[in-house]
Amino acid sequence: MKKNCRKVIAALLMLTMLIVFASCGKPESKNTASIGTNTKTGVTDNGSKEPVSTENETKPAEQTAEDEDPYPAFDFGGRTIKVGIWWDYYYTSAHTKITDDPGMSNAETAQMKLDNVRKIEKKYNCRIEYVNLGWNGIIESINTSIAAGSPECDIYLTDLQFGIPAVANGLAQRLEDIVPEYSDLFGKQVVLKPLETKELGGTYLFAEQGIPMSGIYLGYNWTMMEELGLEDPQELYKKGQWTWEKFREYAIAGTRDTNNDGTIDVYGFGGVFPDLVNGLMMNNNGSIAAGKQEGLSSKETVEVFELINQMYNIDKSARPWNAEDWNDNLLAWSDGKVMMWTAQAWALKQEADAALQEGSELPFEYRIVPYPFGPSSDKKVYSPVSGNWYMIPVGVKDAGKVFQIFEEFMNWHKGDTSLRDDPSWFESCFQRLEDVEMAYECGKNLKLDLWMNLPGFDFGETIWWPIVVNKDKTVSQAVEAAKPVLQDALDAFWKK
Repeated sequence: MKKNCRKVIAALLMLTMLIVFASCGKPESKNTASIGTNTKTGVTDNGSKEPVSTENETKPAEQTAEDEDPYPAFDFGGRTIKVGIWWDYYYTSAHTKITDDPGMSNAETAQMKLDNVRKIEKKYNCRIEYVNLGWNGIIESINTSIAAGSPECDIYLTDLQFGIPAVANGLAQRLEDIVPEYSDLFGKQVVLKPLETKELGGTYLFAEQGIPMSGIYLGYNWTMMEELGLEDPQELYKKGQWTWEKFREYAIAGTRDTNNDGTIDVYGFGGVFPDLVNGLMMNNNGSIAAGKQEGLSSKETVEVFELINQMYNIDKSARPWNAEDWNDNLLAWSDGKVMMWTAQAWALKQEADAALQEGSELPFEYRIVPYPFGPSSDKKVYSPVSGNWYMIPVGVKDAGKVFQIFEEFMNWHKGDTSLRDDPSWFESCFQRLEDVEMAYECGKNLKLDLWMNLPGFDFGETIWWPIVVNKDKTVSQAVEAAKPVLQDALDAFWKK
């Protein structure tokens, strides 16, 4: 049984229900790239309807006036620029009024988008068409039409699980070779941002810019810590003292038998393993499937597994894994069963709102802090790359002009990002401004690691279950057994 995939999908269905207000009728996701991220519907946490990946906070651009247009006009000969996605998109050249979008909720921004379409049509003598190919259809189109030399679309939206293989197999154009020097992508990055990863040998994927809401972090029960006389982890982080040693020390201190019945009823830590592994690993300069070679056996990643083994099996300061109920692991914090946990913004808000609906607030104050720095850390805070990313396929003629038109199309707000980005929902997930700022900080530096999206490799079965649940393998035994499985999966993935 694919333990991690089944449980992750179950958790994400809860997330999809919570943020359905932002989906505006788009099709529901079949799968996902990471915990707490709905990558296939194109729904984003910033309330925009475009398929953005929200990792970098932006400020309004200095240039806002119509007459300060950075994009030179040219005649594109009536060409239609086709963008392949997997839902119905608004607004394009096919639309004549803002009410064409049945889910339109903001008439002002809707009109701005539609007006921008008309402006681009006139300026470049072209049309913008979004083609709803469906999820399977877009994968087939990328793998067949591009390889045949006649790409069906000029631009494709991709999920990382098929966007990365497309790049690896030479199906995408290198953006450094085609993007105009005056573009925003390699400039201020107010409109678009590149996916920068050394494993790809250049920049091939890009996305709409947005505020950084996709970071991962630890939540903690500050009321409980204060009662124990512990220093605030945020203060330790600011002083550079939030380390694995301190994390382990706090977890031990928070593990208690509060009613003296001989049974531990509060654990220092508890949560779900995808975020725990990513948080500890990325803040220890490790990886599992960041490139073509397996990273399970690297020193940095093995150190992560040793810490997990220490907390779950030796210190016993981590709440035992509930193999039958994913949500029990995810939400035990809201019942006061753990002092620290793998926090997600939507879950914080969900549980706080649920308590209010029952007539009272949560009986404690919660805060967040980055995952602690490990012994191999470079002292920067990282989160995994998520979301959807565009690519321009090989074979598209005048790709630089296509990109310029698309970038201007996405700049319907003229650099006023307050029109695009709505942080109100995200900010409502936290109890203090300091935590909102901390959450943003956790989402600024991103790392690409495909271990949760890799067909043929199940981390739950190969690493987590043997070490944490069944406790029938040591770390070294589990890693040695899983290495060839992961490498075979990577070899197959990069050959797609």
